[in-house]
Amino acid sequence: MFRAHSRLSRFPLLFFLLGASAFAQAPMLQDGATTLRQARLDWTLGQTPLGPSSMPSFEVGWGGAGAEGPYAPLMNAEGLGHGTRGWGLGLQGRYVREGWSFSTTFLALRDQGRTTGILQRAALAYQTESGWRAALEQAPFAWGAGLNGGDLMGDSARAFPRISLSTPEAELPLGRWQAVAFAGRLERNPPIPEWISDRPSRLEAESQGLGLQHPVLWGGLLRAAFGALVQANVGVVSMRGGQDALGHAAPETNARTESLAELRVRIPPLARWLQARGASVYISRSAAPEDRSITLAPARDLGGLHLVWEGWDLGLEYAGGAAQTGPKTFLQPACLAGFSSRGDALGPAFGREVLTRTVELGLPLFLEGRGRFKAVRGTAAQDSPLGPAFWCLQAEAQWRTPTGRFGASLASLRQEFPLSSASGAPARWGWSFGVFQAFRVF
Repeated sequence: MFRAHSRLSRFPLLFFLLGASAFAQAPMLQDGATTLRQARLDWTLGQTPLGPSSMPSFEVGWGGAGAEGPYAPLMNAEGLGHGTRGWGLGLQGRYVREGWSFSTTFLALRDQGRTTGILQRAALAYQTESGWRAALEQAPFAWGAGLNGGDLMGDSARAFPRISLSTPEAELPLGRWQAVAFAGRLERNPPIPEWISDRPSRLEAESQGLGLQHPVLWGGLLRAAFGALVQANVGVVSMRGGQDALGHAAPETNARTESLAELRVRIPPLARWLQARGASVYISRSAAPEDRSITLAPARDLGGLHLVWEGWDLGLEYAGGAAQTGPKTFLQPACLAGFSSRGDALGPAFGREVLTRTVELGLPLFLEGRGRFKAVRGTAAQDSPLGPAFWCLQAEAQWRTPTGRFGASLASLRQEFPLSSASGAPARWGWSFGVFQAFRVF
């Protein structure tokens, strides 16, 4: 990561780009997360999401991402700031023909004196006319409606490569049903996340060679729509397998499973009362026991409200923290990084043990731009790496330019510690950002 004065020297260019003429799409680096966000808006509005364009496209661009200070996740950002950082160039293209589609986003970023090639997203997929879809892909997906990332799988971490299969909707007596499944493998040496509980003991186990490499992740989600107003989702994600530093296979007792049950309901009377285009509520219960059993205990409960007006939308959410099971000990090889990818959570951005209250506002900006503002208040146990309490604020802005599009995201987290704590400081600040200018070739 560049030194602080190197970053600051780029701020005049950033401000110049922010003042450039404008657009209404996300920056290239967050296109996948933006597609998922649009699907959430479409569901609240009761409209069918638009499928990807069948026209070939190609874009080039310049930008970067980084972070400083205590861990501050850039939410809904596909790993920007932590899993993906540096400054450089990007290429993005898509081609569709007779049911086949190929898309990729490739980055070449320079960070800490070296240039790294990053496959940010990619997909080779085939979809039949009846709706079956099979793909070899690396793209974000959201299982769970949480504003800070789906409670089962979210879009705050950089996506991992996987094989996926989805079925068409089946009309059955009890509703319309659809199933989705995937199987993939995480990185070779997953870093211990800065937000995870029991981090010191995990780091100690890693130094003893007990961390597993290339753990396997697989999962399935079943969706059911009951009429036009209700949707239920039930899903499971399991992590197992991998090898330790000496090549020994992971013990079967290392396997871990997360599960989710969710209900989403549209409320047209509430929308009419508020003069909104759409209104919906959602509730969910998820669990991640310290074994491979499929259960909803110890539970993490979540509930939220989503309102959409013309050009505006508002989300309100409360997510309880999962009960802690006490200090963990690691006496045999284990997936020490938990459900994470390159240090970012695969599910909720702050982990499952943090209680969060979130407000998210989408709004129009000057020069026909689009903006989003999010405020998160979190509380956790005294020994949480994020601190017993924190505030996290995130702002996003996107514009269309005459030759392409530009967007930027910035998150800032303030950790709060009691004055009597061993840290000796009342608060600590951390921040992360992502910015990109894309130019459309065709």
